[in-house]
Amino acid sequence: MRILFLIIGFLFFSNALQGQSDSIVYLSKNFKFHDGVFMTFDDFKNNTPTYSWDEVEAGLFSNPQNFMAQMHYLKTPRTEDANLEEIDLEKVWGICLDGIPYVRLEKEILNKENTIFAGLKLRGKICYFEYEEYVMKKIPMSAYNPVTGKPFRTMSVERKVQIIHKNMLHFETGEIAKFSAKNFSKWIKDDKKLYKTVSELNPEEANQKLFKCLLIYDDRNLVKVSK
Repeated sequence: MRILFLIIGFLFFSNALQGQSDSIVYLSKNFKFHDGVFMTFDDFKNNTPTYSWDEVEAGLFSNPQNFMAQMHYLKTPRTEDANLEEIDLEKVWGICLDGIPYVRLEKEILNKENTIFAGLKLRGKICYFEYEEYVMKKIPMSAYNPVTGKPFRTMSVERKVQIIHKNMLHFETGEIAKFSAKNFSKWIKDDKKLYKTVSELNPEEANQKLFKCLLIYDDRNLVKVSK
């Protein structure tokens, strides 16, 4: 009888461990998060949306091609009656659409009326996202002599120029920083070999190879997430 109890106990413990392992997987670019609204970073990290899309009413437009989304209102039913209560969008950490998480950008950054969210193009221990901004810049324009081919007059003309802002998110801490060689180096000190490689990159090499180094880091330094 004692042996029987030991066997039953062992099987129960084994099944519990198996169930726990089934609910935890390594985060990768193919991992799909649960759709909904994340009010805090911890909600995102634990893959537990504060609200599912069925629980809220949202004025939302998304463009999966450029990993951008805009929201102009978010409402959730009150607990006591059927009236809708508006949620302050500035208190939303992020959202998830079709398994892809989107981080809320500070409203002052883009000077937009709607709240903007940028999708995580790369998910891992260090996630990556970017967003575009159009700014007016003065660009020198020259008029050329058709005979000599030499400029005879130059003046500054205002043109709208696209700027791509590259950022990274640390999955374990929630810290967000500009994606640069200097900032990236600070985050990868636990990978001594890659840290040495990145530290030795000159500005031109960093511009060409930094994202590849990020891919290598995420492949070598896996992080777990709840399924």
